[in-house]
Amino acid sequence: MFGILTKKQAEKEFCKIAQSFKDIKEYVVSKSEIDLMIENKILKLREVIPQTPQTPLRKRANKILDKAEIMQEINSMLQQGLSTSEAQHQIIDIKGMCRKSCFFKYLKIVRNKSLQTMRTEHLKKTNEN
Repeated sequence: MFGILTKKQAEKEFCKIAQSFKDIKEYVVSKSEIDLMIENKILKLREVIPQTPQTPLRKRANKILDKAEIMQEINSMLQQGLSTSEAQHQIIDIKGMCRKSCFFKYLKIVRNKSLQTMRTEHLKKTNEN
């Protein structure tokens, strides 16, 4: 009969599918690993590129590194238990790291990343069980 598998055939197909998922998992790279690879490449570029302000690549690398530094600072402040307004006051008024609009844009990114990491950790725990 067409389309009906025996129990043995179904188990065999299931094992093939499970093995293919394992193979795919080996090639999948998490978002945090990708972010780390990008940051490492940028740091290498920052070391290699001469210290001339005219280079557009240099300006872009500095901008990305500054953004990463600000987001890291926001994340650490939020983890310390500071409120959003306290973190805003620290970063904008006291340290002068960015403007108000940039702060809230970075804050949104930081919160989304923290939610994603919490979800992936939860999924990993449920898949392990």
